[in-house]
Amino acid sequence: MNTEAVPDLITLTQILQFRIDAWLPLFAQGPTSVNTFAPDPPAVLARLHGGIGLNQDVFIRRLKVPACPQGPVILACIDGISDARMVDQDIVAPLLTTREPPDTWDQTVFTPAHVEKARTWSQILQALAGGSTVVIAPGLGHAWVVDTVKYTQRAVERPQSEQAVRGPEESFNEVLLTQKAQLRRRFKDPALRFYDLQIGRYQHSTVSVAWLEGVANPALVETIVERLSHVRIDGYANSSTIAGIIRDHPHSVFPTIRATERVDIAVWRLLEGKAVILVDGDPFCLVAPAPLMDFYRTAMDYSSPWVDSSFIRAIRFAGWLLGLYLPPLYIALTEVNPNLIPAPLYVIIAGSHAGLPFPPALEAVLMILIIEILRESALRLPKLLSTTIGTVGAIVVGTAVVKAGLVSPQMIVVITLTALSLFSTPVYEMIGAWRFIAFALLLAGATLGLLGILLVTMGYIAEITTMQTFGTPYFTPWAPFRWNDWKDAVLRLPWSLMRTRPTAGRPVRPLWQRPVPVDVQKSLIRRRQRGF
Repeated sequence: MNTEAVPDLITLTQILQFRIDAWLPLFAQGPTSVNTFAPDPPAVLARLHGGIGLNQDVFIRRLKVPACPQGPVILACIDGISDARMVDQDIVAPLLTTREPPDTWDQTVFTPAHVEKARTWSQILQALAGGSTVVIAPGLGHAWVVDTVKYTQRAVERPQSEQAVRGPEESFNEVLLTQKAQLRRRFKDPALRFYDLQIGRYQHSTVSVAWLEGVANPALVETIVERLSHVRIDGYANSSTIAGIIRDHPHSVFPTIRATERVDIAVWRLLEGKAVILVDGDPFCLVAPAPLMDFYRTAMDYSSPWVDSSFIRAIRFAGWLLGLYLPPLYIALTEVNPNLIPAPLYVIIAGSHAGLPFPPALEAVLMILIIEILRESALRLPKLLSTTIGTVGAIVVGTAVVKAGLVSPQMIVVITLTALSLFSTPVYEMIGAWRFIAFALLLAGATLGLLGILLVTMGYIAEITTMQTFGTPYFTPWAPFRWNDWKDAVLRLPWSLMRTRPTAGRPVRPLWQRPVPVDVQKSLIRRRQRGF
């Protein structure tokens, strides 16, 4: 027999025996009293040890309090997520000197702002695991739960995935209270409301729905809260998981909820009458509803002159057309429908492919695979190496495949323009959807030519015109056609013409701003000329 395993076996036996001794008295009292709190010190200690476990980071202290001569006061907290200084100064020190009765400690002894009563063991253990401090006095029919939570958090930094040339440079971090404070700092008005829910059987992640009262549609808020309340998962409740569960059309490649880490984007969407979902532990918040047009509106569009913003948006749509249709059109016109291009151009293209072992369709698939591998490796490498290796890898591979006679130079140009054009889409989630559609167009163009491209185009247009996002048509303002929303769609008109909110969020207050009358402007100019 291995003698080294005997101490581990003895320790495991002691733990199991302790658990049995701790739980048997509780079940002996009947099934209805298992979750009911009883102010019995031995039973309290047994339940704390049995519920939270024999962990080294769990502190359970017995304090002799002058106000409780009948027995010690039990204090429990978890090291690392409870503020030790707050526990010592605001709870332990006042308890050792107080003579106030235990039922008034929330008004006389405890100085932290949040103090609650817990009458069931499920509430006590959940609060203890969340970082609060539990104080149990003998003879008191409930336990005091004092908020002493203090999580380590990173500082507010610049956005990493949605960078802008000008405008605010503030992103969310992982702590929910900090996220709320960032929104509160922008909205110094009581109209900003939050509704908190807890999601996850074991993780207990807090999710908060934010909206502007009097602007957002109450039906929208009720729909989001109802969907979140029906989420049943064990854990890993980040923004991507929650969005995949509560969004409309969960099997579609097109996202119907937008995720953003920028505070100014969340503020602007709240002003439009939409709702923002904040998730504790995730720096990305969710915006709902999110029609297709929302994925092409960035923060810099509202920090630049309207001419620049409109021109940049036109460039984005041009990049979308090139990235989606350039490779399939090239393959369709060179392989399936060569009679639709001029003969001199076809002779040049056919001459460049002479002697190559693969057809243009296979060359395109090969180059797309190489670019995807380079992109994925650049994301996984350290930041100092990713740029160098990505650039050098692209140059070396592109030169090597041409010199080796595997790919034509025209195909290198086409695939390079395609990769760059697709990344003109400002939101990363939409890039994945268009990459999938582009690959489907490529296969359709290689097999059926222009007819295949037309069929795939009609298919995804039919899909996005029938989709909805929280009751809003996904393809608005094109289908249904809404002229008022075109002011901030393909182009962005001057602020003086944008007087109403977009109808996508169905706000109850459609008017956004009232322009200054012309006569008032003239009177101000006259006053300045007179020296006033």
